[in-house]
Amino acid sequence: MKNFIRLFFACLLFPVLTNAQIVNPNDPSRPPFGRQDTVKKTPEQGEGGLKDFYSRKDSVKKFYAKSIRFAEPRQFDLDTIAYSRLDTSITDYQNYSLFYSNNNYYLNVGNLGLASKNMYQQFGSKLGFATGQSALSLYEFKPERVNYYRVYSPYTEVTWVSGFGSESLIDFIHTQNIKPNLNIGFQYSSIGSEGYYPRQRPKHNLFSAWSWYQSRNLKYNILGNVIFNSLKAPENGGLSNDSIFTVPTNKQHEFESIYLNDALTTWNNSSVYLKQSYVIGARDTNAVTQAKVFKSPFSKITNSIQFDQREYKFDYNYVPYNESSLQGDVLTPSQYFSHIYIDSLQARDRVKEKRFRTDLDISLFGRGRNERFNLGGGIAFESVNYNQHALDSVFSNNTQTGFQDSVYLSKSINNALLKGRVGFSLAANIDLDIRGQYVFAGFNSGDVLLDGTATVSLSEKVGKIILKAVIQNSETPTIYNQYSSNFHRWSNSFSKINSNLLSFTYSNSVTRTRLSAQYNLINNYAYFGKVGNEIIPQQSGKLINILRLSADQLFKFGMFRLASHFTYQANNAQEIIPAPDFYTYQSFYYQNKLFKVLDFQIGFDARYYTKFKSMGYAPELGQFYVAEGTREVGNYPIVDVFLTAGLRRTRFLIKYDYWNQGLNKKGYYTVDKYAMPDAQFKFGLSWRFYD
Repeated sequence: MKNFIRLFFACLLFPVLTNAQIVNPNDPSRPPFGRQDTVKKTPEQGEGGLKDFYSRKDSVKKFYAKSIRFAEPRQFDLDTIAYSRLDTSITDYQNYSLFYSNNNYYLNVGNLGLASKNMYQQFGSKLGFATGQSALSLYEFKPERVNYYRVYSPYTEVTWVSGFGSESLIDFIHTQNIKPNLNIGFQYSSIGSEGYYPRQRPKHNLFSAWSWYQSRNLKYNILGNVIFNSLKAPENGGLSNDSIFTVPTNKQHEFESIYLNDALTTWNNSSVYLKQSYVIGARDTNAVTQAKVFKSPFSKITNSIQFDQREYKFDYNYVPYNESSLQGDVLTPSQYFSHIYIDSLQARDRVKEKRFRTDLDISLFGRGRNERFNLGGGIAFESVNYNQHALDSVFSNNTQTGFQDSVYLSKSINNALLKGRVGFSLAANIDLDIRGQYVFAGFNSGDVLLDGTATVSLSEKVGKIILKAVIQNSETPTIYNQYSSNFHRWSNSFSKINSNLLSFTYSNSVTRTRLSAQYNLINNYAYFGKVGNEIIPQQSGKLINILRLSADQLFKFGMFRLASHFTYQANNAQEIIPAPDFYTYQSFYYQNKLFKVLDFQIGFDARYYTKFKSMGYAPELGQFYVAEGTREVGNYPIVDVFLTAGLRRTRFLIKYDYWNQGLNKKGYYTVDKYAMPDAQFKFGLSWRFYD
């Protein structure tokens, strides 16, 4: 069957690649740094401004993608609101998976929807209290990532991708302006699939709703969103057969022996976010370009309020191994877990968090023909209730005796933060922005974050240069310092983590080039490691140096395209931050247009990274860890073949993941004991409705 599929794609590629009748298609502009959902463009003159919404005639019946615009959340902190447009191209549509977003590559435990970790460690985070839970955070809807729309007509987008049960993704967006200055919308997303091995079927349901109101004089904005995330990820503990790809076997994947047959990680969280801003003083309308002159300097007062509730759960029941059926846990609890503090047959570990935060900011903006400035400051307050639960206390009544939920750790935490920023033009084409935050009181007292960015705009043809420097000193996340559950208990007093970054980026939108260099200097790095049979948090006293170089380039050869990404990393702490020295992603495809209406691309994606020591994964903690004796992974290309097409408002996808399986290997790993998926056909559709 696999050879037939390879032959099918080879036959499909050959006549297209050798076709001499070339029709010039629309030239899709692939973002030089991976897949992005939007094309950043400010509105055209007379279009997209609020006045245009009031004056537009109701008799207009036909709408297009350009009628749909939205503002990213960061725009509401700037002096003007610049809109982004929908990306209607089919370029990079095959990379729908979150594992491949922005040319990153995520290590994962075998299926979309399960625990994952960025292959290249990212440093730094928001100041304030942190739990340290991140295994499923890639899939969550987050308040700070919700976009706010302005549409002439109701807009709906439906996306569906299926891998014949092994993988399934559904995404639905709807938004409309019920008044010219009032927009509402919602998004629903679902990930649910059977997986490729036992206990790999996640069930994620994500929902967000938003609204944005802007006054007619553009001085007052209020926006908000509500989010509900329910993520359920079964845990199988990995495969007991470490030679599944090297020793011949007739056993089907779904019957492979696993370590955990009844374990489940569940994340439930909900949030409410509200942001208001009011402009004091005269100002212009929404700027068409950032160079437009303000009538006079103006100030803005902004207040935001956010409330979050989160619960992280790990449920476990021991399933004894059955010799006749060859099913059940291949290890007893005492063999799989290094410690059992309460019950060896079951566990109900919980971490609960309630967080309230409010920010008050005052900003002053001004802009001339060749210069601009902004000055601002603010204060923030957050309050957190944090609890760790486990089954412990014995209860008894007339009918049963057993365990009940007990609180092992309870914290009430407050933090008060000061914020400041200053931005100005050093020259007509050089801008400097400096931001700072400092926790002056509370649990995280002494945490500090300084961020400076210099932007040098050379010209449209030459490109621009961005220089960035970051200094951060912050408290270690709570899970490293204190944790109590059925399987793990510790109490540490780790030092604050110090993270410093220097980066250089050159980008050119005309040549589709992006070059970057990033240097990280980290002290007191915290991580999980396996010492003997025990997985425990550790803090390194080593001064860690990481140099990361990246390059992105789009090459054009007639109707052929090659999108190339390269990353090189030099790391003096490979033993605690394992990562490949080199990673590359290459997307080679042919694009054309059939019958003057059907845009299509056909080609292949190849990913390759050099060999490095894999990490392990502890499902009861939801943490990846480093250990001696884990397998080496990498030094093996993964090739996907795809066909994407676009017809008016519809995009199509046919994809064959891991096309090269069996050519020189039967399979591969990215995390120890967790085999990656087999070759698989996938289909996808995306519909857009503008009215």
